[in-house]
Amino acid sequence: MEVKIELPKLEDLKDINLLAKQVHELHVRWRPDLFFMTEELISSEYLKKLIENQEIFVAKFQEKIVGYITLNIVEKNSPGVRYRKQLSIDAICVDENNRGKGIGTLLLEYVKEYGKLNNCTDIYLTVNEENEGAIRVYEKFGMKVKSIAYSMKIY
Repeated sequence: MEVKIELPKLEDLKDINLLAKQVHELHVRWRPDLFFMTEELISSEYLKKLIENQEIFVAKFQEKIVGYITLNIVEKNSPGVRYRKQLSIDAICVDENNRGKGIGTLLLEYVKEYGKLNNCTDIYLTVNEENEGAIRVYEKFGMKVKSIAYSMKIY
């Protein structure tokens, strides 16, 4: 499977939103207290910003977008904490018909190299505890659990 990773174009907005919706539906199912259904998850203005800042990359197979990853780089520098330039993955999405084919791993490899080129010290992401498939991908990739977040509904 010859998959190409690249910056998307503004014309890719519809295809990116279709993928985003697939993952968003899972989030709505797992956490309806936080997420609700919507038609557009990524606006054209937001996509334009992501492209300009090189904070989104798409995976293409036979010129069709089959996945994407969004990220940002944040410098962490505060007293008592070691300096870090952290590549934070905001979203990673692979088309439901193409999962299990290594596309997510390719996207992770790409941003890892992107992070190295930008002198990042580490990669950070969060994942829903129910997203067992993604957790397996991250662990197989070599990522480790470093913190646990707690949440409690109070209303």
